[in-house]
Amino acid sequence: MTQPRKIRRYGWIPDQPDQRDHLYAAPSQFLTALPPRADLRRRCPPVYNQGALGSCTANAIGGAIEFDQMKQKLSVFVPSRLFISVGACPEPEWPYNIAKFATKPPVRAYRDAKLDRAVQYSSLVQDLNQMKGCLASGYPFVFGFTVYQSFETQTVARSGHAPMPMWGERPIGGHAVMAVGYDDANEWFLVRNSWGKNWGMNGYFTLPYAYLIQPGLSSDFWTIRLVGK
Repeated sequence: MTQPRKIRRYGWIPDQPDQRDHLYAAPSQFLTALPPRADLRRRCPPVYNQGALGSCTANAIGGAIEFDQMKQKLSVFVPSRLFISVGACPEPEWPYNIAKFATKPPVRAYRDAKLDRAVQYSSLVQDLNQMKGCLASGYPFVFGFTVYQSFETQTVARSGHAPMPMWGERPIGGHAVMAVGYDDANEWFLVRNSWGKNWGMNGYFTLPYAYLIQPGLSSDFWTIRLVGK
């Protein structure tokens, strides 16, 4: 059953440019022969549900960290989505109780978060081939996009296919998510949301290529390559 719109929360705020950011470059073997599609859903952890809190950025990053834990064959756990600023402690140490989103976590959470951090990560340029190359090489990327009214329709909630915004459509917020695939035949990216598995395509949806390559609609593309101490 689809959650009512009134509990949707958008918390993504675009970053300011930083010349110190390490830029990602897709491996040349993938750029020269990009496959027509990629789909990392089977390698992803279960879809999260952020509920009524505007914690989409933490949910997107948490999903990327857990993905890398699985890829690196490390101890796998759901990161605490209420405390992910200094690293990732297991969620049981600081559970996802949205009533405590402004409460300081215990000392143990700070200590353990430093044991699981994103130690290698890169910023992707807003280029279609770089995005596809990242996914084709087996890694997702986190990004933010401006949400328009059409994204919250029952049609999108049921089908999982989000359209380009129409002329005159009103923006309603910014949302952080994780791209996990693409399909050249349909010219769309496959994206992991954080609204639970009963929304969209078992928690996933598609966005047109044009949505991600247009600067006014999407930005802040990041890929985590290594997690650890």
